[in-house]
Amino acid sequence: MDAGQVRFTNVDFAVFALMLFISVVIGIYYAFTGGKQKTTAEFLLANRGMMAVPVALSLLASFMSAITILGVPAEMYTFGTQYWMIIVSYVFLFPVVALVFVPVFRAVEITSSYEYLEKRFSVGIRSIASIMFIIQTCLYMAIVTYGPSLAMEAVTGFPVWVSIVAIGVVCTIYTSIGGIKAVIWNDVVQVLVMLGGLIAIVVVGSQRVGGFGKVWDILDKGQRLKFFDFNPDPTQRLSFWSLTIGGAIGLFPLWAVNQTAVQRFLSAKSDKDARRSVWLNAPLSIFAVSLCALCGCVIYAFYHDCDPKSQKFITNGDQILPFFVMHVLGDIQGIAGLFVACLFSGTLSTLSSGLNSLAAVVLEDIIKPINKNRNTQLPDHRAAIYTKLLALFFGILTISLSFLAMKLGAILTTFYRVFGVVGGPVVSVFLLGILTRKANARGAYAGLVSGLAIGLWIAIGAQIYRPPLSLPPVSTSGCAAGSNITLATFVNTTTASTPINKSYEGLALYKLSFLWYSTACSLTTFIVGIIVSYIFPGDHDSEAVDPRLLFHFSNCFRNKSGIEKLCQESDYEEAVLTEHETPGTYREQKSTSSLFNVTSV
Repeated sequence: MDAGQVRFTNVDFAVFALMLFISVVIGIYYAFTGGKQKTTAEFLLANRGMMAVPVALSLLASFMSAITILGVPAEMYTFGTQYWMIIVSYVFLFPVVALVFVPVFRAVEITSSYEYLEKRFSVGIRSIASIMFIIQTCLYMAIVTYGPSLAMEAVTGFPVWVSIVAIGVVCTIYTSIGGIKAVIWNDVVQVLVMLGGLIAIVVVGSQRVGGFGKVWDILDKGQRLKFFDFNPDPTQRLSFWSLTIGGAIGLFPLWAVNQTAVQRFLSAKSDKDARRSVWLNAPLSIFAVSLCALCGCVIYAFYHDCDPKSQKFITNGDQILPFFVMHVLGDIQGIAGLFVACLFSGTLSTLSSGLNSLAAVVLEDIIKPINKNRNTQLPDHRAAIYTKLLALFFGILTISLSFLAMKLGAILTTFYRVFGVVGGPVVSVFLLGILTRKANARGAYAGLVSGLAIGLWIAIGAQIYRPPLSLPPVSTSGCAAGSNITLATFVNTTTASTPINKSYEGLALYKLSFLWYSTACSLTTFIVGIIVSYIFPGDHDSEAVDPRLLFHFSNCFRNKSGIEKLCQESDYEEAVLTEHETPGTYREQKSTSSLFNVTSV
C-alpha cells in the first residue's frame, strides 16, 4: 500500500464533525443559560461553583494537548522508552501543587494568579509576570494549534492553513460566548474522546503487530527498551534525574502558577474540591501519558524494519502517529475519524483554556489597574463584554501565530524550552513569596531578570549551536520484501543516525538537556532573589507579611491523630486584611499567632 492512498470516509468525517458540533453546542448552551455570562465572575470563574471531577478532567484536557498526543509517541519511536519515566515526576509535582500552591491561591481573593505577586511584592512584578504569561501562552497555543494541523494534512490531505483556521474559529466561538463553564464541560467531553482514541490505537495496533510480548521483544532488539539511566551528566538528553527532577520542575510553570490551572482551582466550589481535582490528576496523567507512550511502542514495533521517515513518507517525526493510523488502521471505518477527533480535542481544550485565561489576565492585570490609576470604576457588565472581545482577539492572534510554529522544531522539546525559559523564573518568584518572609520586591525583580537572562542565553545558544544527537538505529531492510510498506524503489538498508565526528563549537552550557531549562532558570531566580533581598532589605518588614500569602508547613501536616492532612480553610480565617492596610501587609490583631510559624528565610 502506498502512503497517502487512504483518505477519510464518510463515517470518519461524521465522527470528526460530531465532536466539533458538540463543542459548539455546549458553548451556545452556556451562553443562554444561567447568568448568560453577563458577569466576569461567571465568565471567568463559573461563579466558583464547579465540582472536583469536572475540574480535574478539565485540567487534564487543558494540558494533554497535541504536544502529548503527537510528541510522546514520536519520542518513543525515535529515541526509545526512556521518556516514559516522566510519570515518576508526577509523584513530586502533584503533591506540591495540592499542598503548597492551591491553599495559598484559594486563601487570597484573586481572579488572576498574578494578583498574588502584587499583594506579596509590587504591582511592577505583577505586570512583568503577566506580560511573560501572555507571551508564553500565545507561543504555546500556536505550537498546540500547528501540531494537529500538520497531522491533519498527513492523514487527510487538508492543507495546514485550513485546519488551523477551523480549529481557531470553532474554539474561539464557544470560548468567547460560553465562558469558563463551556470550556470546562467541553474539556470533559474532549478528554473522554482523547482517551478513547488512544485506547483504540493501542488495542488495535498491538493486535496488528502480534501482541504486547512481540512489541517488547522488537523494542529490545531495536535498542529502544530502556527506562533507567542514572547518569548525572546534565548535558545528556535524557536521564532518570532529568526526567524526575527536571521534569517536575519543568511542569511547575504549567500546573502550579499558570493562570489556566489557577483559574480552575479558583472555579472549584470549595478548597477541598480544588485540592481533590489536583490529586485526581496524578493517576489520570500517568494513565494518559502511558497510553501515548504505548502508542509509540506499538508504532515502532510495526515499522521496525521499514522506517517511514527514511523513505520520505513523512517529513517530521511528529507525523508518525497519524501516518500509522491511516496506513495501518485506516481500513477500519471510523478509526481515522476518532483519531483526528482525539487530536483536535486535545487542541481545542488547550486553546479554549488559554483564550479564557488570557482574557482574565489582560482584564485583571492590565485593564483594571489602568482604570484604578485613573480613579475610574469599570462596571462589571462592561468588563464581561471586554473579556469576550479579548477571547475573540486572542483567538485571531493564535491563528496568525500558528503559521510561525512550523519553524520551532519538535513540539515536545519546544514545549519544555518555552516553559522553561519563560515559566521557570515566574515559578521561582511565586516560591520566593510563598516560602520566604525575607524576600522583597527588589529581590523578586533581580531574580526574575537574572533567571530570564540565563534561560534566553542557553536557549538562543542552543538554537545557534545545536547539540549533537545520537539516535538508535533505524532499518529499511523489510521495505522491499513488502513486510509493511511496499514501493519498488525502496532499498534494504540499516542506518544509525549518529553525530558527526567533529568538535562542538558552542559552549558546554548550550548542550544542557531541554528538561533542565526550567531548573536552571528557577534556581537562578530563587538564589539571586534571596541574596538581593538580604543585601538590600529596604523598608521591607518581614513580620508584616500577610500570612495568607505564605505556606504554613506545620498547619498542613499535623492533626491530633498524627495522620497527614491537607490545609484547612479555618487556618486562614484570622488573617484578614483591614480596609486601611495596603496589599501584602498584615498587622497582628493578637499578641501571638500560630500563623507566623513559617519559614524564617
